[in-house]
Amino acid sequence: MDITVSYLKAELERLDLMHGLFALINDNKLHLAPIGASPQRILDVGAGTGVWWIEMGDLYPSAEIIGIDLSGDMPAFVPPNVKFEIDDAEEPWTFSQLFDYIHTRYMTGGIKDWPAYIEQCFK
Repeated sequence: MDITVSYLKAELERLDLMHGLFALINDNKLHLAPIGASPQRILDVGAGTGVWWIEMGDLYPSAEIIGIDLSGDMPAFVPPNVKFEIDDAEEPWTFSQLFDYIHTRYMTGGIKDWPAYIEQCFK
């Protein structure tokens, strides 16, 4: 097996393990923010394996949920209200509508300019 493929597979497994650990310590809650019973638009920045936004799609079937990452090989079968886009969160956003909730996890080393990123989230 190519070392790059092996590293990528190990990283994706690590991300899924971390997701499971977060679920365990947070009583299986996917978020702690008070977003109400029916958010309409949710963005997952740094979507990784897609497990978080897929589970959010099941939890909030009336919401449009978008996962973005620099690259991705997402599962073929996902809830109809979720989609994945290859995008760089540090580039100017081109979304035409605001989001009710923006989820960012495991991105400590992935965002170079946090103040600019946070400002982008509130535009």
